[in-house]
Amino acid sequence: MRKRAILFGCGLMMLSVSSLLSVAQSGLAAQNGDRSDSSAFDRYIGCRFSDGLSVVETSPLAPGIHERTVPTSKGSKQVGMVEGRRVMFAYPGKDFYANVKVEILPEKDYSETRQTLVDNFDYMLATSKDSTRNYELKPKLNGLDIRGLDKDKLEGGVLGIYVLLNDASRVVTTIYFLNQESKDRSFQTIEEYRVARDRFLSTYAACIATKH
Repeated sequence: MRKRAILFGCGLMMLSVSSLLSVAQSGLAAQNGDRSDSSAFDRYIGCRFSDGLSVVETSPLAPGIHERTVPTSKGSKQVGMVEGRRVMFAYPGKDFYANVKVEILPEKDYSETRQTLVDNFDYMLATSKDSTRNYELKPKLNGLDIRGLDKDKLEGGVLGIYVLLNDASRVVTTIYFLNQESKDRSFQTIEEYRVARDRFLSTYAACIATKH
């Protein structure tokens, strides 16, 4: 029940801060003739972590879902999707640590779609009252365009949201770092959260940027 509750809470948080992805999405879809096989997601679900973190659950986007609406300062925009996965991470004996959404974007109008995602992130940052951008991040991490924001305190269902863009494969990866009750999470202070977050980002970016 706790895992279901945090996922529901995560959905509310994402909606309240103008989320980049819809929580209801979970399956396979195609648009504009783009196609992809499931092996494209292998690197996103097969990454290994030295601290015991692992993938504990995966699911595809819901059948028929091929676009989503995101808010920007210029109004709502549509983001098309070819295929996607939701990947849940957890430490042994703990509740969910991260909710990762991986989406392959259509080749058509990719530059415009990419800019829409950037605009959505900027809008989310501007309208959030309790989150700040992580300016310690360099613009690129293992060749991936990256930007992110975090809560200043261990409050709410989502503590951080990070967006990674791989232009070569037209994949956007959105990472939601989740909060849990003290006994169900692997960190107890905001400093420990940041250390774990940075370790995850460094390891995961290295995995998903690898060419197979």
